[in-house]
Amino acid sequence: MTVITRFAPSPTGSLHLGGARTALFNWLYAKNQGGKFLLRIEDTDLLRSKDEHKEQICDSLRWLNLNWDGDIVYQSKNVSEHVKIANLLLDKGLAYKCYCSVEDLKKEKEAALKKKIPYKYSGKCRNIKEPLSDKFVLRIKVPDTGLLKLQDRIQGSVTVDYNNLEDFIILRSDNTPTYMLAVVVDDYVMNISDIIRGDDHLTNTFKQIIIYNALEWKVPKFSHIPLIYGPDGSKLSKRHGAQSVLEYRKERFMPEALNNYLLRLGWGHKDKEFFSVDEAISLFNIEGIGKSPSKFDKIKLESVNTYYFKRLNSEQVLNILSPKHIQNDSKKILALIDLFKSRAENINDIEDGISYMQSDDIERYSDDALKIINSADKKIMLDTINELEKISLWQAVSIEAVIKSEIKKHNLKMFDIAAPIRASITGKTFSPSIFLVLEKLGKKVSIERLKKNFD
Repeated sequence: MTVITRFAPSPTGSLHLGGARTALFNWLYAKNQGGKFLLRIEDTDLLRSKDEHKEQICDSLRWLNLNWDGDIVYQSKNVSEHVKIANLLLDKGLAYKCYCSVEDLKKEKEAALKKKIPYKYSGKCRNIKEPLSDKFVLRIKVPDTGLLKLQDRIQGSVTVDYNNLEDFIILRSDNTPTYMLAVVVDDYVMNISDIIRGDDHLTNTFKQIIIYNALEWKVPKFSHIPLIYGPDGSKLSKRHGAQSVLEYRKERFMPEALNNYLLRLGWGHKDKEFFSVDEAISLFNIEGIGKSPSKFDKIKLESVNTYYFKRLNSEQVLNILSPKHIQNDSKKILALIDLFKSRAENINDIEDGISYMQSDDIERYSDDALKIINSADKKIMLDTINELEKISLWQAVSIEAVIKSEIKKHNLKMFDIAAPIRASITGKTFSPSIFLVLEKLGKKVSIERLKKNFD
């Protein structure tokens, strides 16, 4: 049987890390098994579903290279099928009309609260034969006794007593399906063989299996992934540095890095840390997913991103530069990339360097750079500038010789002159060899920047 997985987000917000990891695991498992990975947008919540979120989710998946097979399935377009199946269950006597009002249900909940017992619907409408009103919901008939067993591929054997489950709603009074019904019908119609999702859905799964069993449909294989938490053990949020996938793109993280990080967030293969796409597909298995929650670590993610960035050649770096940093002279840009690449940890470092190398002036000085400039001996710096102006062949070796001569003349250390020059030239306290930076920047611009701060 062909393995078919799906990712089924609700477009009520952007795609975040937890959803991205779920999509990744589904995609990898489908590829590993030679199957299909499908995308379904669960947009039946008309009030909260937004077209912009649908676009953001798809854009996020494309950026992560988690391309789906076939067309996107929109749950809202399948409502007629959901209603059809709900009425089929009614006709078979496996569901019933419930006429209870909001007030009736409120009273039941209050009574349960007074008795200090968990609330579940009483089922008092189960045996009503004659219609009481034209306003009702449809509830599934949950078996009265027995145990419902789930053999989860991650969580293991999980059992629930039917007595602990209520007759839950499958069709609302406005004739729209609930999530429980819609998901089952859509998964069946899409021939989904394997469902991989967060373990916060585990309770839902038991309810959905009841629907599968009532319809005598084959139940998919379930794998419930432990959730991702913050370093403090609480629910992952923005305060932990977590954000939407597109925010990571905006911050210039590499999609390969984010995928690798998410892959290792709850899954492992021996002690291997980094995986090519082909390796990830070849090695991925459900058995490698742990039962314990994972903890998000932004610093670790940045480290993984640096690992992947360091493996790009200069031409590859050129291809991912922002358009504003690319001029017509690609050879010049490649030379600048070569200059900064060994010290750069990410594309932002490269672009920062290119930015001050391509500008006539520095747009912004760091606070530390300004401190160094302001504490420098202006007389000595002006003397050094005058000697630099005398250089006829503006090369790193000549520049270095002049600066070393000035250091010796004034009985100083390299830092005393090189640091103020670096701060003045770059606006920062770090850079590649300042002699090379000066050479590539050119004599005219270099002298102008130095005089601006020390003349």
